[in-house]
Amino acid sequence: MKIAHPNLTRRGFLAAGGAALAAAGLPFRATAASQFVIPTYGGLWAKFWQETLVPGFTAATGTEPRLDVGLGKDFVAKIRAGGDASPYSIFMGNENIAAVLRAEGFFEPFDAAKVPNVANVYPQFVNPDINGVRGIISPIGLAYRTDLVKTPPTSWTDLWDNPEFKGKIGLYQIGNTGAVLMLRLIAEIYGGSDDDYDVAFAKFKELLPFTQASWSGEVAAGLIRGDYVVAPVDWTEIMVLQDKGAPVDIVAPKEGVVAFEQSFNLVKTGSEKEEAHQYLNYIVDPAVQQQMAEAFYTSPSNKDAQIDGELAKRLPIVGPRMSEIRSFDWNSYVSKAAEIADRWNREMA
Repeated sequence: MKIAHPNLTRRGFLAAGGAALAAAGLPFRATAASQFVIPTYGGLWAKFWQETLVPGFTAATGTEPRLDVGLGKDFVAKIRAGGDASPYSIFMGNENIAAVLRAEGFFEPFDAAKVPNVANVYPQFVNPDINGVRGIISPIGLAYRTDLVKTPPTSWTDLWDNPEFKGKIGLYQIGNTGAVLMLRLIAEIYGGSDDDYDVAFAKFKELLPFTQASWSGEVAAGLIRGDYVVAPVDWTEIMVLQDKGAPVDIVAPKEGVVAFEQSFNLVKTGSEKEEAHQYLNYIVDPAVQQQMAEAFYTSPSNKDAQIDGELAKRLPIVGPRMSEIRSFDWNSYVSKAAEIADRWNREMA
């Protein structure tokens, strides 16, 4: 998931986050050196972590972590290579990626008593026994060019049924979680279940030719260039484009939406377990979740987070509407992941 916003450092995140942790019962105290390492992504994501999130966490807990900036695949590789001594005590990545490491035995459940804020996270984002919590949610809707589309989409099936979209559709490539989410969504809509991949592949072949992009920023850029007029993409990208005056809009289709769900997991072979619990509790604190929504247009996973009226108009998938996010059980997908990726690359070229 790409995070970007022009007001990145002007949101008052640090003060709000620190106050939230005090309210949650985590004491403010003098900082102390720590070997606690937090993996995070590059670009503006890293900038935000460095300038606001990490200082806020340190002020609230006394732990001064180190950041390791990279890609999800880098974090996975380091955990696997670490053997009995992982460089991380907490892992962050899309839930479908986390499910692979979980199946390999690298994660263990969080202690509920040490992460009290998790009790207020929407249940669909908490794995059984708290073996993983999705703490950052970025819904994916259907975005379109308002100046090039006469009939805006209202359903995912419009990709097939609206003749305006024929040959003018953008999609994620299979290396991006967005493509896997779309496969499972379309399998569910047109087939018998979200595992009905044969149906999903057949439907996507009907859309050929279509343009594929590797990440959300690339999807958004293609929309602006006019490479296509409609594409599934996360709200963050479209809200940022609207802030710049671009002729784009995004809708939540009537069947519901999917989302990039950043999953936070306790690494069994990590050594900083207490700090990992504190970090997860901080991430899902309602005030922290609220500030992330204000800065990044994400949808709070904590039901106690408050979103103001203007922002709520632009972010429809909040509060009670979080139930519209179609989350999937990834356990059944793990063994099929390589086969599905290979099939997509062969059949959707």
